[in-house]
Amino acid sequence: MTYDYLKTLKKTHQTLRLLCSDNFAMSLSFFHAVFVAARRTTITQSELVRHLEDYLFVLNERENGAFPKTAQEYLNDFANSGYLRKYYGDADEPLYDLTPHTQKALEWIESLQKREFVGSRSRFNLIFELLEELAFETELDDEARIEKLETKKRQIDEQIEAIRGKTALRFDESRIKEQYMQIEEIARNLKYDFAEIEYNFRELNTRAMETIAMRDDAKAEVLGSIFAIEDEIRESDQGKSFFAFWQLLTDMERSARLSDMIDKLYALESVYRFDPQRRLKNLKYELLGSGEKIVTVTGRLIEQLRRFIDDRVWVENRRILQLCRDIEKQALECKENMPKSRTFMTLPGAKVALSSIADKRLYHLKSDTNFEARIEPKAAAIDLESFLHQCYVDETALKRRIDTLLQHRVQCTLGEVVAHYGADKGIAELIGYFTIAKARSSARIERDAYEIIEVTDFDGNTKKIRVPKTVFTRG
Repeated sequence: MTYDYLKTLKKTHQTLRLLCSDNFAMSLSFFHAVFVAARRTTITQSELVRHLEDYLFVLNERENGAFPKTAQEYLNDFANSGYLRKYYGDADEPLYDLTPHTQKALEWIESLQKREFVGSRSRFNLIFELLEELAFETELDDEARIEKLETKKRQIDEQIEAIRGKTALRFDESRIKEQYMQIEEIARNLKYDFAEIEYNFRELNTRAMETIAMRDDAKAEVLGSIFAIEDEIRESDQGKSFFAFWQLLTDMERSARLSDMIDKLYALESVYRFDPQRRLKNLKYELLGSGEKIVTVTGRLIEQLRRFIDDRVWVENRRILQLCRDIEKQALECKENMPKSRTFMTLPGAKVALSSIADKRLYHLKSDTNFEARIEPKAAAIDLESFLHQCYVDETALKRRIDTLLQHRVQCTLGEVVAHYGADKGIAELIGYFTIAKARSSARIERDAYEIIEVTDFDGNTKKIRVPKTVFTRG
């Protein structure tokens, strides 16, 4: 922070230029009244001009015509100086909102106001909690983390006992005000941070638009650069933090809980006396409005991508159509003046494979093939015993067995069914039971539990099979 750096900063930084401008008091007071005090982020040009005309009329009556320009001229000065951002939305009328540099100036002016008291205790507690959380997640090993959680568990148990014994002390009015001021300051800074995040995302979006407009590469290269810019927005530290916050803010359960807590906050008489305007009443909707603008900026990348694809496809189709017309034109010219030489046209580049109907071979008769339908004397013997093991598993009978057993109990396992009725058709019968269990919603097959079932094969041999535990319950 040298002398030359500060001297240059005063001339170039928009926040300092606003604070050092001749209309500093008029500009910031108007911005605070229209945007901050009214809790608005975007205003149309007609509405903003109307407010500025009324504001200038009051000031000129009091300051003897200190501001001779019209409201529209001052508004143009604000936009050209970078104090307000002018852009177009869905309608034709321009929209205005505060730039991050103007919001920083307002934030700094607000920090100069004398407060009733400074809540140093809550700020220190916040710093201490953040340091503890950082150490817990990065430095401690598993045993130390478990011990830390056990300590917190004991502290919670002690608090529960203190509440039951009526010895726990609640916040007094001073502590309530201190916590409220801390919440209000964090909420205000969060809205200012949103404006800066939006400004940074808009710069990345502008860079993407310039990339699309200036590059003449192939479609794949330009698409790759656009996807890289979108990934840069989402994978940056600022992008990860914002989109994680946006996911929390748009969660229905957390959103409802936030509204409920704010309503309970203003139900406290000490808080209502301290803030009768209820400045945090619409906090959730203000954060949603600011965050939605940031999400819209990132969504415009996809819109620019779609427009690029449409324009590039239109250009390519037009080029192909032009080539086809050139070929037709040359073909019509050749029709009146047929070429005399064999080589009348050349195509640059790779050799083109031509397929002509004259190149195909003529049809030729195929020779007849005779088959002898007789068996050699030494043919291999066919084992017919395998056909004796063919059987039919009646699934209806299996279902009847299960339902009969469930008449006397709430549930039963496959092992209990087999133990009661037996399984004389081997594995095929078990597969039938599994087919029934898979089709029934009142049955389940446990993949992590097993049971041993005895079945009898076709030769009368008993086998033990380890299968997943299958449970049938009453429908």
